[in-house]
Amino acid sequence: MNSPVKSSSNRFLELDVLRGIAAFSVVLFHYTSQYATLFQHSSALWFYFAIGRHGVELFFMISGFVILMSLERTKRGLDFIVGRAARLYPAYWVAIALTSIVVAIAQIPTLQVTQIEGLVNFTMLHGFFKVPHVDDVYWTLQLELCFYGLMFAVYRLQWLKHIEKVVIVWLSIAAYLAFKTYTARWGTIVEVPEFSGRVGSMPLMVASSKLNFVAEIRDLFREAFLFKYAHLFTLGMVLYRMKQSGLTWQRGATIAVCILMQKIAYSSETNWETTLFVAAFVLVFHLALQGYLKWICTKPLIFLGTISYSLYLVHQNIGYAMIRSLYQINVDPNLSILVTTIAMMLIATGITFGVERPAMKWIRDRYELWKAT
Repeated sequence: MNSPVKSSSNRFLELDVLRGIAAFSVVLFHYTSQYATLFQHSSALWFYFAIGRHGVELFFMISGFVILMSLERTKRGLDFIVGRAARLYPAYWVAIALTSIVVAIAQIPTLQVTQIEGLVNFTMLHGFFKVPHVDDVYWTLQLELCFYGLMFAVYRLQWLKHIEKVVIVWLSIAAYLAFKTYTARWGTIVEVPEFSGRVGSMPLMVASSKLNFVAEIRDLFREAFLFKYAHLFTLGMVLYRMKQSGLTWQRGATIAVCILMQKIAYSSETNWETTLFVAAFVLVFHLALQGYLKWICTKPLIFLGTISYSLYLVHQNIGYAMIRSLYQINVDPNLSILVTTIAMMLIATGITFGVERPAMKWIRDRYELWKAT
């Protein structure tokens, strides 16, 4: 039996565990429900884990908590930039290379990108240019970068001490846009006529082109400011403030608004499922802050949290290729998923301790030497 591990520093171990559980939930979702949607399993599984997709909401909440905490401890802006880059990029680059090689060998056309597209992926900014992901799980990394950028701007403007007021403005805009999109379901859909190539239609074609350009700029603005996910990042930040100085009625009201915003945040959402999960995540966070979840801080779960980033990066397309290969030699689907999950955890462990951590230490050490000169 594994007893709870006590942190030797001020590290919030429960957060590491929750991150690991969220990553593992996403893995199970992709290998069971999502694989069935994309490729079909060779036969019925013992279980499907569709709810695992909600691990992403927990990721964003954790990010809100961690980034505000990191910036409040940051003395120089460049410290934050170097720290985040050292944390994200080395493992990400290895994951891109490994995924590209495996998918090419497996010859799964639907998962492949061109060489140029693969190279652009190395920037982690490819989504802004509509370049396909080497692995579709990378979509969350673009959002993380946007959040880092927004929070860094808040830091540089010296607004961190007013962050709770800043997020009220952010939430207000996000709520307006979400409500507008949500209620549009019951509005009138305007059909846009197709334009022929005739000379007489040229002014209309030009007008249509301008409208499309304006729409693209608007969408880019919404993506950059994360209005669709503002409530999730905000929850993490408010929970961090609660950890520092307790619950106030303003914080309670902000949390309530964020939870309710989930109902209208996703235009495809038709029920309360995700909203209930977000509410449950807030409760779990609160219990952790109160010290009631120290029992989950066992070595296996802390280890899962440690490899969670690398596991998230490599599991999907490489996992799909491995499951598909095992099916081709008639391995039971349940066993195939088990074997693939173990294999991905081993690969993630190798990347974490062979690339991610050594590279992070090397970059930070070089940076400290540079600062000292």
